[in-house]
Amino acid sequence: MPFRRYVGDLADQSRNYRELKAQATGKVPYRSLVEWFDELINCAQCTGFWCGLFCGLFFLLPESGAINESPLFALHLLLKWFCCGLGGSFLATLGCITIDWIFYLRMGAQRHWEEHDLMLAARRAELQETQESEARD
Repeated sequence: MPFRRYVGDLADQSRNYRELKAQATGKVPYRSLVEWFDELINCAQCTGFWCGLFCGLFFLLPESGAINESPLFALHLLLKWFCCGLGGSFLATLGCITIDWIFYLRMGAQRHWEEHDLMLAARRAELQETQESEARD
């Protein structure tokens, strides 16, 4: 999170500079690399895709020596590499969904026990009031 915050601050500075430059010149400059990287690390699916491509590159490098044998093999290798990116994207999204689900269940269970404790406290208060009223009579 601190790294994301740091990159986010740099991206905000870059956006502000770009907006000032656009107002001064009337032309909208391209996004900076910092802004692109900020969007990349704040999107789990994007980060998963690029990490999958990066990891796939290292897994498929030993096979790349046979590219000269057939152009179809090169296409096959590129498709496998692309599938590594898709797999990384899928796993990152699945991980986010799983983590959100776990937190949802945890918060739901916590809320359930808080409601249960409030109900028990109300029953104890009612029981205590009945015992006090019976003691007075």
